[in-house]
Amino acid sequence: MVAAGSLARPRGVHEALLEQHPCFGSCHETLSVAQRTRAVEIVYHCDDALRGWGYVPVYDIDGDRLWRAAQARNDPGYRGIAVRFGECIYRRLVGAMLHEVLHAVFGDPSRPNHGIPFGLPYAVPESVPERDEESYLAPFNFAEARAFAGVWVLAERVFELDWRVLNARDFATMCFPGGNALVPPPRGFRAVAHVDPEHHPERYLRRVRAVEEEALAWFTPAHLDEIVRTIEVAAAAGRSTRPRGYPSPADVARVSPRAWGRNDPCPCASGRKVKACCRDGARGEM
Repeated sequence: MVAAGSLARPRGVHEALLEQHPCFGSCHETLSVAQRTRAVEIVYHCDDALRGWGYVPVYDIDGDRLWRAAQARNDPGYRGIAVRFGECIYRRLVGAMLHEVLHAVFGDPSRPNHGIPFGLPYAVPESVPERDEESYLAPFNFAEARAFAGVWVLAERVFELDWRVLNARDFATMCFPGGNALVPPPRGFRAVAHVDPEHHPERYLRRVRAVEEEALAWFTPAHLDEIVRTIEVAAAAGRSTRPRGYPSPADVARVSPRAWGRNDPCPCASGRKVKACCRDGARGEM
C-alpha cells in the first residue's frame, strides 16, 4: 500500500508507457526504436527493483504532488516513490528511475523515502542543535549527489546507453545552511535558513558542483559492482511478483504518442484534467 487515501489505484508502469503523449524532447523522433526499447527495459528493471524493496512507484503525472502531501504530513506509512516528472517517458523517466533506485541502494529501503527524513533537505529535526545543522545535512547532501550524478554513471557504464538521460530536475537538491531562504517544515522539523539556487545561483551551484565531484570520484569499479548486485537482488524479488504481464519493450517502443485529450491529466501536474486546467497549454511539457 502507498498510504490510505493517497492513491485509489496507483497507475502501473505498463499504463504509463502505453499511454504516451508528445514530450518536450521529442524522444519518439530523436531516439531510434532500439534506443527506446533499451529505455523500456531499464524502466522495467528499476520498477522491479523498487517493488522488490516494497515501494510503489507512482507513474501518475502528479506523483510528486502526492509525495509532497505525504511529506507535509510526515507520513510514516507512505511507500510511494514519485518517478514521473513531466510527460517524457524515455530520457526523463529513465533518469528518474535510476535516481530513485540509487537512493534506495544508498539508504534504508525498509523505511519510507529510502530512510531520508521527510523534512529534508530544507529542514532538520527539532532535536538537532542549530550549530549542528551543517554536519547533520552533509551525509544527506552526499547521498543526493551520488544519486544525482550516479544517474549518468549507471546509464553509461552499467546500462551502456549511448544517449543522454535526464534527471527529474536540472540540478541536485541539497541544503547548505548560511543563506536566507526558508521552506515551511513539516511537523517535528525546524526550517533551515539556506542558500538556494533562485536567490544565490552561483553560490549554490558552486557548493553543489563540489559535492558532485566528490560523489563522482566515489563511483569506483568496486562500488559499481556492489550497486549492481544490490539492484539485481531487489529486481529479482520484484520481478517474481509483477502484478501482470508487461508488454514487450520492443512493442512499447513502437507505440506512437497520441494527442492530448480534454480528459487527460494535465501535464502541469496539478492533478486536474486538461479541460479544467491549462487547456491549450497541453501541447507538450509544461
